[in-house]
Amino acid sequence: MIVEPARRDEFLALLQENYGSAMSPAEFDWWFDGNPSGPRVLNEARDDDGTALGVLAMSCFRMNHGLAAYAVHAVTTPAARGRGVFSTLELHNEQQAAAAGAPWAFGFTNPLAGPILVGKLGWEDLTSLRIWVRPKRVRRTGHGDLRVAPGVGPFGEQHAASHAAHHIVRDAEYLTWRYVDSPRPYVRFETDGGWAVVTHAVWHGYSSAVICDAVGDGVGGLLRRCVGAVDADLAVAMVNPGEERTYLLAGFVPTPRTIRFIGKRLTDDAPPLPKERRAWHFTLGDLDFF
Repeated sequence: MIVEPARRDEFLALLQENYGSAMSPAEFDWWFDGNPSGPRVLNEARDDDGTALGVLAMSCFRMNHGLAAYAVHAVTTPAARGRGVFSTLELHNEQQAAAAGAPWAFGFTNPLAGPILVGKLGWEDLTSLRIWVRPKRVRRTGHGDLRVAPGVGPFGEQHAASHAAHHIVRDAEYLTWRYVDSPRPYVRFETDGGWAVVTHAVWHGYSSAVICDAVGDGVGGLLRRCVGAVDADLAVAMVNPGEERTYLLAGFVPTPRTIRFIGKRLTDDAPPLPKERRAWHFTLGDLDFF
């Protein structure tokens, strides 16, 4: 088995072939090459005859406690089954991330990757991130779109957001990359002391207004503007401890659906990772698929 840096077009072709969909070339260039926080970690495994077996990726982001590598896209082919391809690529990526200065790795994992990462590769369960929704239609249609023209103006230091809990650093550079430079469509609303970003996506078959971020003063009103800006079956958000009342008053309710958040110390001197929900602050904008 040969492990080497992955090429964009082959990676996207593998995603399309195995999952039926893939990010666009423009999205790839933005996400992996435009990220201001750290280097691209993207490696592929090939058989001795050159046949592609799989590709795994990590993206680095600055947290308030240091650089961290997030496991993002992963794809393996049927020819890779039973050969340890996923584990080999993952451990290779972790070594590369640690060499780039990331003492921790994190993941918003799924039922396929989670059991391998936690059960075999030394990752730990940290917490569950509950999803909240606000219904907009009686029946699911799966159809919808933004009702206003997409567009996000420049971010300045006045938009920077910080929290007591562990979080991805949201300074002007990061926010500009995440929402302004992105080829994906976003809309931003603002008050004198707050702002929110929303987009449209299909989430588990539901046409959804995705609340990517909602920060500062007047969040309740910002949430209502975000919900109204999207023709959708429902609105979806990730609600952090202390935010529950604001979202309830805006019509959101907790659902049984959660995201499994896991982590791993990549260096011996990395501090232990907390396992309480209140220790972490995340939004749907922190995920790679919205």
